[in-house]
Amino acid sequence: MTIENLDRIFSPRSVAIIGASQRPGSVGRTVLDNLLGGGFAGEVYPVNPRHEVIAHRGAEP
Repeated sequence: MTIENLDRIFSPRSVAIIGASQRPGSVGRTVLDNLLGGGFAGEVYPVNPRHEVIAHRGAEP
């Protein structure tokens, strides 16, 4: 594996959070909040089949 491949893993341009949740304190919401609050510069895509928008991200209603 080359260094270029490792850069893509450790410095992604976007991240999908599978199981993101609107419920405060849940694992999915905590991961989402930490990623957003930690200064990640890329696109963040919360994924949950029950909600189109989570933390003001996702499809517009």
